[in-house]
Amino acid sequence: MEGGTVAHFRHESEDGWTVAGTVSRSPNGHVISHLEIWPGRPGDAPGGSVTSKVLTSIRVGQIIDAVRYWEMQMKVQAMASRMKHESGDERAEALLAEVFSNPMHAPGSQVTIKTADEIIGAAPKEPRPGRAPLPDELMRQVAEGYISECGPGQPRGAVKRLAQRLGRPEATVARWVTRARKEGWLGPGASGREIGEPGPRLLAARAEGDAEDI
Repeated sequence: MEGGTVAHFRHESEDGWTVAGTVSRSPNGHVISHLEIWPGRPGDAPGGSVTSKVLTSIRVGQIIDAVRYWEMQMKVQAMASRMKHESGDERAEALLAEVFSNPMHAPGSQVTIKTADEIIGAAPKEPRPGRAPLPDELMRQVAEGYISECGPGQPRGAVKRLAQRLGRPEATVARWVTRARKEGWLGPGASGREIGEPGPRLLAARAEGDAEDI
């Protein structure tokens, strides 16, 4: 991790090829920083050659998504253990495990999202110097809305559609999405890709809401 390495991976394809490498964290998100490909399985005698068809068949995006999924799993497991240790509540671990059982699920765009004015207007007023802080409820709504707009079958333009639902300029909402990632409401992103996955804080907030309903 100190060198930027997130994970090492190896995949054995059904058509007899093995791909292995390293995913690292860069300023633009997760990238494959090292890649090896060879015919057969480790230890087999050479029996083929790398062709352009083989190279183009490597699903780089799927590899990175799988590593990001694994990384989020590690973070959620660590958070669940910490919550259990600090509170002694067995439900914390169970609820987080239930939330994480399908973390890639994205609700449809019909999910209810309040406008930014409604959220900010209802937030408690705390006089502070400088710019007014954004309430956690707004960051959660930004995250939930972005996830819904990145759901299966949704076209590109998630930020534009979310901006219309929040009632704010697209540039403003784009900054909010970036902030939501930095603060842990959304999972890590990747340059040029619209990826909407819940971050640790959103998973915890969802779990807390489930606990209140029990």
